[in-house]
Formats: sequence, structure tokens, C-alpha cells
Amino acid sequence: MTTTTTTTTSDEPTSTAALPPSTTTDQLLDGNEPEKASNSEAVSNIIVENWIFAPIAITIQKMNVNKNQQVIHVDYKETRKEFLVQSLIPFLFAGLGLILAGILLENAEGSYLFTQLPDAVIMVPTLVGLKGNLEMTLSSRLSTLANLGFMERRKDKMKVAMSNMALIQCQAIVVSSLAVVPVLLIGEQPISFADTLCLLLSAVATASLASFVLSVLMVVVVIAARKYKLNPDNISTPVAASLGDVSTLYILLTVGTLIVQMRQFHVIMLLFTLTLFYILAATGAVMASKDQFTLEVLKNGWWPVVCAMIITTGSGYVLKKSMLAYPPIAAFQPLINGLGGNLVGVQASRISTQLHRARKNREIEVKPMWKYLSPIGAFFKKSEDALAAQILLGISIPSNLLFIQIIFIVGCGFSNTIGFTISFLLVCAIQVAFLLYICQILVRAMWVMRIDPDNSAIPFLTALGDLVGSLLLILCFWSQWMYFGLPVSAAQLANHKFGH
Repeated sequence: MTTTTTTTTSDEPTSTAALPPSTTTDQLLDGNEPEKASNSEAVSNIIVENWIFAPIAITIQKMNVNKNQQVIHVDYKETRKEFLVQSLIPFLFAGLGLILAGILLENAEGSYLFTQLPDAVIMVPTLVGLKGNLEMTLSSRLSTLANLGFMERRKDKMKVAMSNMALIQCQAIVVSSLAVVPVLLIGEQPISFADTLCLLLSAVATASLASFVLSVLMVVVVIAARKYKLNPDNISTPVAASLGDVSTLYILLTVGTLIVQMRQFHVIMLLFTLTLFYILAATGAVMASKDQFTLEVLKNGWWPVVCAMIITTGSGYVLKKSMLAYPPIAAFQPLINGLGGNLVGVQASRISTQLHRARKNREIEVKPMWKYLSPIGAFFKKSEDALAAQILLGISIPSNLLFIQIIFIVGCGFSNTIGFTISFLLVCAIQVAFLLYICQILVRAMWVMRIDPDNSAIPFLTALGDLVGSLLLILCFWSQWMYFGLPVSAAQLANHKFGH
């Protein structure tokens, strides 16, 4: 892998951001390059360009309106082998982490938290999905900044790390507060004020603690990747997933159990603790507002995470019902949803970085959208994106084959069959292929609509992956039970516990 440093000057090709208002992308694609705009025109167009949710590249342009200013641009010439190795190793670790999450989730059915508050299980996909969305958007943001050369000096690293960790704390605490709403709306058990307070504090504390741990991990991974000349886009997302799901579940079970045990005697203390978390969120918002890269996310980055949480709530309801019908499904649910989200997160982060880099270099950013609509083209056209999609889809099949064997070695209540293995691999491949196809459209569509894909595309893709993965997994178990007599129903597995 080679690393090149490019100096951006006034002689560089003109960007769509620095063109006269009458200039269109189609003109550039047809080879009709307009006359180069003056510096004053470029500045004017940068200022008036209306973004619903401005990405990092636009922030950079506003910071560097003087085109004679030197800007460090770090570019990667990544080979197929390098991408495969950099993606595969973290992905395998992520799979092991998701298997541990599955073990923990099935054992959690008999935990004190879920026996006292059975509807709390609805919050699990919501909190895990929230953690995933925040950490993957964080890793995508950090990867973009690192690849654009904004994390080269120690001072810059500290500034980026502190502002982004403050932002994540604010988002995690505020959005996790909404995780209780689905329990109140679709929960099947009567719930008191003390129970509601316990669920709210459990969700907020889990999101805050998990986000802090994983934010530190993300910063370290991205800095280490840059140090060793690796592409952080390929590494940071799977590494976060390797510990993210299992750590979130463990924190929820531990903290939630402690809080439930305190509810009858220390309600005032629980209220005081919850207030401290909201003060922490406000402090994080103030810190994040002082950095131009996180200020935009703080102002406009809420709706993607909230919309993704609403979609993931459907996954929570599906998970609760499916665990009642097919208990072993809990061991496989984190695997199929987590791995699909990880793979599409890598692809979304790569495409987003390409768009940011093209904007910073004043190059053509997005071709006409109809060129991205072909499912065949998403995997077989001669392009960097199609090659990456092939590799990511190819990684998923043998990896899932390995992971389900580990699950059966640990024990999940029934013996593996060739039919189940084929069925599981098929639904995993369908999910990943679907997400990769949607990814190439959604990321660029958001860019064209002036919405930052770094912070908006990944939450939608992972939430969609959770919902589609859960439905496909239920179809897999139902078909094996209905047509092949596989003993996976609740009646056939009474009193079963994972690992026995």
C-alpha cells in the first residue's frame, strides 16, 4: 500500500461546488468543462450551497475557502488482497463477539431483569442497534477525517477524539431515553412508575457506559490504523462490533439487575442518578458544539438515529415473539444481524469517504443515479464498489459457515443438519446482498439530496438489516420446523438453556 501527499492549489480541477450556478453534473459528465470560477465566485457558491445535513467535506470547504491554502490529502492505493485481509481479520473477531452476544442473550431469558420485567427484552435490539449506529457513524466520521489528513498531529487527534466522544455521549443518552417508549406502547405486562424509571435508567446507563467504552476503542483503532498505513474504513466498524453487542448486553443485564433490585427502596436515588446522566448529556452537547465537524451532527444528526431506532423497534417486537416460538433463534439473531450490519457499514463508510475525497479534490462526485440502480451492476461492473461488494459478500458465506459450527459446538438445543446449514447460509447471503445493493443507492442518493451519508446512511442500513435479518431468520427456522421436522419449537425444547 502506498501513501501519497497532494498539495491542493488554485490550479486544481474545478469542483461542482466551485462552478457557476448554471453548471450541472451532466455537463461535466459530457465533457463540457465550464470556465474556472474565480475565488470570489467559489466562496460565494460554497456559502449559498444548501445542505440539509452538511458533511465533513462541506465543512472543510467553509474552513478553507482560500484555494491557495495548502491542504494535506492522504490517498490510498488499495489492492484487492489488502482490502480482503484488512476486512476479513476484524470481521472474524466481530463474528466471535456476536456469538458471545448470542450466548448471553439466550441465557438472559432467565436473568433477574427479564424475569422481573419481561417486556424489557423489547429494548435489547433497540439499545444494541443504537450502540451500533452511533459507533459505526463515529467510526465512519473518524475514518473520513483520518483519510482526509485531519488526524495527523497529536493536537488534532485529541480535539477530534474529545469532541466526537462528547457528541456520542449526548446522542446516546438522549436517544436511549426513547427506547422505553416501545415497551410502554407494545409491552404486554402492566408497568408502574417505578418500573418505568428502572427501564429508563437502565437504557440510559447502558447506552452511556457502552458508548464511552466503544468510543475510546474507535479512536484508538483509527489512530492505530493510520499509524500502520491501514485503511480505517475496513477495520474500525468490525472491531467495534466484536465487543459492542456483547458489552452492551452485559452492561444492560448487570446495571438493569442492580437498578431493579433498588427500585423498592431507593427511587429518589434512581431519579438523582438519571438527572446526572442528563447533565452529562448537556455537557457533551456544549463540548461538541465547539468543534465545526461535530456541530453539524449535533444540529442535524438526530433524525437518522431516531428513525433507525423506530425501525429497530420492529426488530425488538419480532425478537420477543420469535424467542417464544423458537427459543434457539436467540443464539443466531445477533450473528445474522450483526454481521450483515458490519459488512454494509464497511461499504457505506468506503463510499462516503470516496464522496468526501472527490468533493475535497473538486472532482465529479456522483454519476447519474440511474447508473446505480442495477442489482447486477452492484456486484459485477468494473468498479471499486462492485469489487468491494464481491469481496464482502464472499467473506460472509464461509465466515457464517464457521460461526454456526461454533454455535452448535457450544450447544443451542438441537443438532445441526445439512438442510439447516444451507438454509441459514442462504438467508444470510440474501440479507447481505440486499443491503450492499441498497447501500450503493442510498449513500449516493443522500449525497445528491444534500444529506451527509457518514451520519445518515449507516443507521438506516443497519436498522433495515436488523429487520430484514430477523424476518429471514424466522423464515429459516419456520421452514426447517414445518417441512423438515427440525425440533426447534418451544414445545420441543422445554426447559432448554444455551450450552446444555
